[in-house]
Amino acid sequence: ETEWKGFKGRYYKFEGNNLSFNVQVFPLGMRDLVFWSFVAGEPADEDLKTLEKILSSIDLNERFKFSRWSSQDGTLEMYQNGNHFEGSFGEKTLEGIVIENSIFGWWKKSDSTGSVGPSRFWDGAFNGKFVEGKLQLLFSSSEDPFYSLEGTTVIFENVSGEFESSTAEEVSVTESLLCRSVYENTPFATDTAFTPFDKRIVMWSATKPFENSHIFKWEWYDPDGNLKETVYYVVAPTIETGYDYYDSVWGWMATDGFGENVFGNWKVVVYADGKKLDESSFKVVQEPEMKTIETETFKLNVPAYTYYQLSEGVHYFILDIANLIFAEAHYETEPLNGEVYKTPNYEVNFIETSMPDYQTGQNFIYWVVQFPEKDGQYLYMGFYAPEEDFKRLESLFERILNSVELK
Repeated sequence: ETEWKGFKGRYYKFEGNNLSFNVQVFPLGMRDLVFWSFVAGEPADEDLKTLEKILSSIDLNERFKFSRWSSQDGTLEMYQNGNHFEGSFGEKTLEGIVIENSIFGWWKKSDSTGSVGPSRFWDGAFNGKFVEGKLQLLFSSSEDPFYSLEGTTVIFENVSGEFESSTAEEVSVTESLLCRSVYENTPFATDTAFTPFDKRIVMWSATKPFENSHIFKWEWYDPDGNLKETVYYVVAPTIETGYDYYDSVWGWMATDGFGENVFGNWKVVVYADGKKLDESSFKVVQEPEMKTIETETFKLNVPAYTYYQLSEGVHYFILDIANLIFAEAHYETEPLNGEVYKTPNYEVNFIETSMPDYQTGQNFIYWVVQFPEKDGQYLYMGFYAPEEDFKRLESLFERILNSVELK
């Protein structure tokens, strides 16, 4: 065991031929702070002293606070960065936010997989207040920390460290859009009508810049007005991005959770810290609206939301930029030796194959299609999607393929 500025952790040392490798690990809530250092060969004493100075100079940024709180049931350790905090209390792991002198968040047992809250990771919610130097937390099996909770109350006395109160910060929405994915904080394939071909439906909201951490919630209502999906997320600007503020948020509903009564008018409502910010409406329809893309040598129909781009002789039709789902068309002089597939207008050569993405290892399915020769060239088309998405999109890809007309 080792200690560093009040934090208790583990110290590991590995030694080999003329090599010493040192690791210090300090648990901070759900994260670990790790110091690595190594010495190779036989450096001068002056160099070793310099290394010690470097290691001893390490400090967390000025927004980070650490405090301990004691109760009859054990010790609560809180690690606070601005108004965002993580902590541990016995077998429980905690995460949440501080608003003025109140505290809200979720808890999870160390051996549990969780079933509530953000990403269904947590076991329950809690809230509490700091009053006259004492911390009172109410733990519940409920999902929303801003609703009235019923559960177990624990009262803590401060042992050490400083609790940092946080003034309330209001979040306001300037614009909300519905889309299919978000790329570099920008909504992609915006729409007001979606289909089962879409992997997800995203509500993206532009906000006035905010600096504090906040708990966002999205509620999705089906055409009968039933609450079908609730999505939570803790947005912590400096922790997640290193930037000082956020100016957009988004949450989504996966279409594989549609269930019955899917077609019709839906509604989604977004909240920040339990307060309603905005709502949007959209339709779920059976088939996507199509548009015609026409070039000098061919034309075809693609979903209306598809992004089209011509780049270095290749025509790209992007359906989902976040998941790399797209079709492309280009010309080649060599014929393709594949199976025969009949469209309404042509007999084409067709090959289906797969390959892993070299960065993620995720397997992709892709079709390569060759249309009849014209003026010594063949129009080639490719359809690409992750394996888990391809089956969902196969009939849509066929619809695009069957619409192709050569000029």
